[in-house]
Amino acid sequence: MADTPLPAGEYAIVEVLGHRTIIGRVEEVERFGAKLMSIQPLFNGELLAAVMIGGSSIYQFTPCTAEVAMKRQATDDWQLPTSIRATLPESALPAPEFNPAFLSDEEDDGDQYF
Repeated sequence: MADTPLPAGEYAIVEVLGHRTIIGRVEEVERFGAKLMSIQPLFNGELLAAVMIGGSSIYQFTPCTAEVAMKRQATDDWQLPTSIRATLPESALPAPEFNPAFLSDEEDDGDQYF
């Protein structure tokens, strides 16, 4: 995680319809003639690009301090909604872990993977 302080602004834990929770810096914006919430999700100490959410899609909005947001932020990519995870830069994704069991011949079912 980055040790740099978060920029000033309003932070919140936002629950959106579809069982998605997004934690980050929020502000109200107007786009396409409608009021939207712009939220910059926190991921591993960094603010990601803003995501726009319509007010009617917000299930729960919990304002919090930047410190609380930092403690509750997503630290693994699976904790982010799919639409946000799809836009992560490759450098933000974790490196694949080596699994020695994958190379084990103990349970050889005859299939060869190369």
